[in-house]
Amino acid sequence: MVTGHDGHDGYDGHGRDGRADGRGARPGRGDGHRRGHRHGHGTGRGRAARAAASTALLCLAAGVLGGQTAPRAWAAAGTPRAYEPAADAQQITGAASSADAPEVAPGLFTDRIRLGQEKYYTLDLDAQADVHVTATAVPEPGSKVTFQDGLKVTLENTDGDSCSEGSAVGNGDTAFPLAATASRLMGDPADEECRTAGPYLVHVVREEGGNSDPSSWPLELSVMAEPGLKGGIPAPRPGAEQETDAHNTRPAPPSGPADARSGGTGFNDARALGDGVWKDRVRAGETRWFRVPVDWGQRLYVRTELPNSARRSGTGPGTGSRYVPHGFRMNVYNPVRTPLYDEDFQSYDGDGAEFDRYSNPVRYENRFLDAASGTRFAGWYYVAVTVGPDMTTPFPDGTPVTLRIDVRGRAQQGPEYDGDAAAAGFGVSGRDREMAEKGLTEAQAEHSATLRTVGWAGIGAGVALLLVLALWLLLARRRARTAGYPVPDPYAPAAPLPHHSPYGGPPQG
Repeated sequence: MVTGHDGHDGYDGHGRDGRADGRGARPGRGDGHRRGHRHGHGTGRGRAARAAASTALLCLAAGVLGGQTAPRAWAAAGTPRAYEPAADAQQITGAASSADAPEVAPGLFTDRIRLGQEKYYTLDLDAQADVHVTATAVPEPGSKVTFQDGLKVTLENTDGDSCSEGSAVGNGDTAFPLAATASRLMGDPADEECRTAGPYLVHVVREEGGNSDPSSWPLELSVMAEPGLKGGIPAPRPGAEQETDAHNTRPAPPSGPADARSGGTGFNDARALGDGVWKDRVRAGETRWFRVPVDWGQRLYVRTELPNSARRSGTGPGTGSRYVPHGFRMNVYNPVRTPLYDEDFQSYDGDGAEFDRYSNPVRYENRFLDAASGTRFAGWYYVAVTVGPDMTTPFPDGTPVTLRIDVRGRAQQGPEYDGDAAAAGFGVSGRDREMAEKGLTEAQAEHSATLRTVGWAGIGAGVALLLVLALWLLLARRRARTAGYPVPDPYAPAAPLPHHSPYGGPPQG
């Protein structure tokens, strides 16, 4: 089991990770080179050398350790954290007409969408890659979102033929991010109209009903291009349809003490997890995100648990009935952000609750199976846990949540892609496994890599500086011997300087 690594992802809901770039002190310059033949010239150089060496070591330490500041703490109780888009996402504005649609490409884009609004974007495709477009709409945390609130995304050719569409709807009268995916699959015999190279349209609609949330929602578009295969596409394995969650025998959940891991706000800052038992404390109305690397041939088991709540009497928060009809919701998403399941909220009766899922084995050929199509990629699988707003009754200070994660099976050799699939987001690397072991977000992993680079660079610079100082001292000693001066000794005690009368005349004793 993976153990906690940092000590500041507390069970009290510490979540965000503030980062500051520390700056090391710049080396100071002493004069230490005054020309003269006075007694003490050599020892002055020794003191200068020692000071310079000390300064170099301090600068080296500052360069290696700079930027390692503690994450900013977040209390569990209070306003739910909102979904945070990727820092490098491009802001665009979708058009009401396909004629004015802005262009998107592999990457992340942000927009906003109003109730009942339709938006068009254009996408230029080749005739080799499979392409997956996921639209994620983000209602305000804590707002009321019903089954009448929905999002639909369609990938179309310019003739208006639909290549693929996906949809998502709200439930539980509770806001959570709604994600829907449309894909162009080159190997799908039913999509002959969508195999050619050229322009395509992404059509996003926010559907409305009588009780829909009237506010404008942030919208994030994720476009991922999956390279084609060098060989033929393997046929679906017999019996794969029976390996779904509904037919799976559950493995024994991981046991042992739980380590604290505070989840992120969305796909972009989801906290990496490996096998083990993890805990967090989630605000009412909030969704926390985690991600797990799942390789080819492996399957993901996730179990979410809520503890029993204390019985209270009287009035005020946390008193009265402990039953909450829309207590919590858990869902799993694949590497292109498609939800694997159409999940409802689970009720909570005060005596504890649990919910689990066990996925199909990850195989490329699953893409052509209805029940198993979600597990057609290796890579990061996301786990989102939403706590209902009424959970303030049993848990006024935030709801304790335990996650039990188990990636089952040995990783297998994946398909032979005609391109770098791992760089495109399809596959599991050693870096991914390290992130899961250490419990890092993507930003933390990049920050850690930067610190390692700066650290090694700082060590190299420090060694070089010390070599220069040693060479300078050696040359100074040689010059001193040649000129008949006292030889500089960096370890000798400093000699007293001669004392002169302030009014001239011979030196005073």
